[in-house]
Amino acid sequence: MEEIKRLYAGSLAVTEKTLYNNANGAIVKTIALNNTNLSDTEVTLSIDGVTFLIPLEAKETKILSSVMVVNDLKASGDGVNIHVSGIQLGGA
Repeated sequence: MEEIKRLYAGSLAVTEKTLYNNANGAIVKTIALNNTNLSDTEVTLSIDGVTFLIPLEAKETKILSSVMVVNDLKASGDGVNIHVSGIQLGGA
């Protein structure tokens, strides 16, 4: 049986970071974002090559709970903590 697991947890930076990459993919259930800065910032999420810009106010936490299938997930956002959970497809 497939179980929900942590796909990535950590801090983002100005430069883009690969958070998840797997040919089998995963069903992403939740992405939690927390802006640790005292000023507004923007997170750039790249999901399978498609870019999404997510604005965050100072000290804001935002939960994205739209279910999606992902093979490649990258992100950037200075001073932003991120946690990604989902179901790994194809084992592993």
